[in-house]
Amino acid sequence: MAPRPDTFQATTTDGAVPMRMGMIDLEFPSPSTSVLTSSPLQQVVVLVDPMSTGVILQDKVFESGIYSVVIVWSDRSQPAAREKHFKNSGRPREDFLGVITHEDGALEDTLLAILAATTNMTVAAVMCGSEFGVLLEDQIADGLNLKLGTTHLRGSGIPILNTKVDKHLQANTIRESGLDAVREKLALCEADVKAFLDENHEPGTSFVVKPQTGAGSVGVTFCDSPKAVWEAYYKILVGEHKAHCRNKYRHYDQAGVLLQEYLKGTEYIVNSVVCDGRIKTTAMWKYDKRPYNGAAFVCFSKELQVISDPNCEEILEYTEKVLKAVGFQSGAIHAEVMYTARGPVLVELNCRLHGGNGAWVRPAEICMGYDQLSMLMDVYLNGGKLFDCIPSRPMTANSYCQQVKMRSHIEGVLASVIPSQWKRIEALPSYYSHLFGVSKGDNLLKTVDMPSVPGEVTLVHTDKDQLAADYEKLNEILAEGIFQVEEAS
Repeated sequence: MAPRPDTFQATTTDGAVPMRMGMIDLEFPSPSTSVLTSSPLQQVVVLVDPMSTGVILQDKVFESGIYSVVIVWSDRSQPAAREKHFKNSGRPREDFLGVITHEDGALEDTLLAILAATTNMTVAAVMCGSEFGVLLEDQIADGLNLKLGTTHLRGSGIPILNTKVDKHLQANTIRESGLDAVREKLALCEADVKAFLDENHEPGTSFVVKPQTGAGSVGVTFCDSPKAVWEAYYKILVGEHKAHCRNKYRHYDQAGVLLQEYLKGTEYIVNSVVCDGRIKTTAMWKYDKRPYNGAAFVCFSKELQVISDPNCEEILEYTEKVLKAVGFQSGAIHAEVMYTARGPVLVELNCRLHGGNGAWVRPAEICMGYDQLSMLMDVYLNGGKLFDCIPSRPMTANSYCQQVKMRSHIEGVLASVIPSQWKRIEALPSYYSHLFGVSKGDNLLKTVDMPSVPGEVTLVHTDKDQLAADYEKLNEILAEGIFQVEEAS
């Protein structure tokens, strides 16, 4: 969802946190653009693929007034998304000190281009904005440290770099450390699929099949039979997700598909920032995932948690051990953990800021008093002075928050949002903000995964019961439908 959730008008409602209304209204106006930077500043931040939450990170760096910005596009990012970035983020290309496109296998050229763009300036940090740039972030930081003879540019410190994105390596690493991990097999050929099914042939067994790397639940398939496993395997390698997987797998000598046990339980996301091996969890969210439009687990919402909520302390202790097991030393990371009958089990690690276009940043700051993005900037640019002051785990919250995914059971060319339905949403006592990922004239998809989510509504309130009641009411409204599509001609 491209538009930025950073321009709001505030009101007050009785007992509620002041409402902040997203910049995209029902008429879907075009995003605004910013004024040009007048002159370069002497300190530079290199942002690798500043998309999704990276747009908010980019804004925060500019707003500091201290740093010039160089963008590096990784070879894993999509050219169309790169071009849309400047319009959608509200900052034209001229605002940046440099815009560099990295080519696969050409790290030396990329480093030289960064050095040329920052001549007589100081590179203060290299930070990643989205999943595509996760590997390149460390490579650039390490490479610049070597070329400049410095040590201040932070990287994740993970000994095996591909562990940052490879779910198979992640599971093996934590299993070898003695922690519980999802039972899985990396299928590099049909024989591997057959072997996995032969080993897990009990009647009623369910599975998950997904790409070896990735984000946003793309290609993740629930399978309730061996036949479904085979179909998902072929779909990922040679069907619908082929281009997606090939683009992400180009960093590996061999590409594969992960075949996993289906973890039955409740999924959590744990946002952490690490500074020289010291781990602090900045927020924890509980997912509500349900069957929808034929997909087994569509995200309906995520709810902010604190340590006193059920199972949270056990999950946090497990997650901290996972981060230590993989050797993560510095940066932002979020873990997806399933709480099962046998306890917490890692689904995957994402060695970057929590995604979702950063719509969680401001609500987390309001509810917790701090957020993952600000703490990442503090660690990389301020020596971790604020990081030292926050608790290691989310102990209490000032308010409660639920971020609810808009969803659609219809598809077609988007005509409008139904005004009467939208008024009901805005009237909810805990309504705080919204963010649309589609505009009039766009192709509205049936919601089956994160990329097909058409928007998000954030609920914030000081009364947890009120929040819960509003969430149920909002689900009723979304089930009735809030979108209209153009009639077929």
